[in-house]
Amino acid sequence: MEKNKDKLKAKNTERPAEEQAKKRLDKRNDINSFRKKRARQKIAFNIAVIILLVLIVLLIALNWSKIIAPLKDAALDVGEGGFPVELPGSAGYVLDELGDSFYLLTDTYIYTYNNEGAQITDIQHGFQNPVADSNDKRIVVYDKNGKEMNFYSRTEQVYTNTLEDSIVFAQIGNDERCAVVTTSTRYSNYLYVFNAEGKQIFRWASPDYKIMQVCFSEDDESIYVTALGSQGGDLRLYLYRFDLDNAESEIWRVFAGSDISYEMGLCSEGLFVATGNGCAVYNTETGEQLAAGGFARSISDIPEWDELRTVVFSDSGSSGDVLAVYKSDLAAPAELYIEKLTSVCEDNGICYVLSGNKLSSYNDKLQPLKEYALDDVYSDVIVMNGYAYLLGYNEVQRIAL
Repeated sequence: MEKNKDKLKAKNTERPAEEQAKKRLDKRNDINSFRKKRARQKIAFNIAVIILLVLIVLLIALNWSKIIAPLKDAALDVGEGGFPVELPGSAGYVLDELGDSFYLLTDTYIYTYNNEGAQITDIQHGFQNPVADSNDKRIVVYDKNGKEMNFYSRTEQVYTNTLEDSIVFAQIGNDERCAVVTTSTRYSNYLYVFNAEGKQIFRWASPDYKIMQVCFSEDDESIYVTALGSQGGDLRLYLYRFDLDNAESEIWRVFAGSDISYEMGLCSEGLFVATGNGCAVYNTETGEQLAAGGFARSISDIPEWDELRTVVFSDSGSSGDVLAVYKSDLAAPAELYIEKLTSVCEDNGICYVLSGNKLSSYNDKLQPLKEYALDDVYSDVIVMNGYAYLLGYNEVQRIAL
C-alpha cells in the first residue's frame, strides 16, 4: 500500500516536470515559427520591392522619349534670340504655335524657335505640297495628295509613315496621337489613328460618305468625324463618335443637316459644328443637339477657336468682312465689320484682329479693348504668353500686348 502511494507520488512529481519541458519545447517551436514567418515576410517584401523596381524601370523605358524630351529641350544650345527673326528664303511660310514656342513651315524645311526668337532646329521635309498641324508638343507635316507624313518634336523628327493611299488631310490630337484621312480605291475614305511611336491603333473605312473633318476628345480616347454624302439627290451630313479602343463600329451617329461642314471642334458646351447653313452644338456623350443657329451670310473663314466661337463672313455689300462671335446658345452673335481683315486669332477669350498695319483686340462682345500700331504690313498673327508674333514678308516680329 505504501509502495503504491510512493509510486503515485513519484509519478505526480514527474508530470509537472514533463509539462514544463513540453511548454519550453512549444515555446521554442513558437519562436521558430515566428522566425520562419518573419523570414517569409522579409522574402515577400524583397520580392515586392524587386517587382516594383522592375515596373518602374519598364515604365521609364516605355516613356523614355517623353521624359527626356523636356530635358533635351532645356539643354539645347539655341544661341541668341531676338526679334525681328529673319526668315529663310522660301516661296511661302506658315507660322503657328508649338506650346510656348513657334515654328515656320516652308516649301522645303520646318524650323522651330523658342519664344525669344532663337532657332532650335531646322529639318528638311522633302514634300511637294507640305501641310502642317500642331499642338503644344508635336507637329505633323504631311504631303497633301502624297503618301508620306512626318511627326516632329521641337528638336527632332520622331517618326515618319508612308501610307498606302494618298493623304487628304491629317490632324494631331491633344497629346501625341495623330489622325490621317486618305483616299481609297474600295471605299470613300480611310481614317487612321497613330500613337506616339507611329503605330496604327485605329482604322475606319467610310463606305459611301466623304470624311470632312475629324476632332479628338480632350483625353484623345475618342474621335469625332463629319462625313458628307448624298441620298435621293440631297446632301446628307452625318456626325460620328468612335472610341479608339473599339474598332467594330461607331458609338453613335447623328444626322447633322443637308449642307457641307466647314469646321468642327470642341467647345465648353460640347462639340461645335459649322456648316454652310449654320452652326450647332452637340452633346459629346450622346450626339444630342443642344443648340443651333442659322447663317445669313456666306462663310469666308472660320479661325481656330479656344473659348470664343468665331466665324468670318463675306459682306456682299462691300469688299470687307464681318467677324461674328457666337454665345453658347448660338443666338444672335456679336458682329463687327472690318474693311481689310487679314487674320484673326484668339487667346484667353480675347479676339485679336490683324488689319493692314494695325492689330486690334476685342472682348467676347467684340467691344474694342486696345489697338496696336505696327511698323509694317503683316500677313498672319499668333498670340501666346502676352505677346503677338507677326509674320511679315521677310521676318517674324514680336510685340508685347
